[in-house]
Amino acid sequence: MTKNKKIAVIIILSLIMIGLFVSIFITVEETIPDNAIVIVTEEDKLYHSIHVDVICIGYGDNEKTAASMTLAEAINLGYKPHSHDVDLGYFKGSRHFLFHHVLSRLGMDVNSRWDVNGNWLW
Repeated sequence: MTKNKKIAVIIILSLIMIGLFVSIFITVEETIPDNAIVIVTEEDKLYHSIHVDVICIGYGDNEKTAASMTLAEAINLGYKPHSHDVDLGYFKGSRHFLFHHVLSRLGMDVNSRWDVNGNWLW
C-alpha cells in the first residue's frame, strides 16, 4: 500500500470515529408514525393512545363511543390529540442517539415505541 493510500485510510477511519463520538451527543426524538393505531372518541373528536385512561373515554352515563384507526386517518378526519395523553408523553417516541437513528433508517431494529406496522410496543 502506498503512503498516500495509508494516509487516506487513516483519515477516513479517523472521520468515522469522530462521527461516532459526536453522534453520541446528538439525539433525535422519534415521532409517532402515520400508521400507528390510535383510539378515537367520536363525541369530542379526540384521539388517544392505545393505553386509554378512564378520564379519556368516560364511564357510566358519560361513556363515549370509541373506535380504532390509524393516526393518519384520525388526523384526516379532524381528530385532535387528547391533552391528557399529550401531557403524559404517550405520543412521544424514544430518544435515540444520532447513530441509532441512522441505523433505524437503514432497517436495523432499535428501541422504539412503535413497530413498522404501527403497533404500540409498551
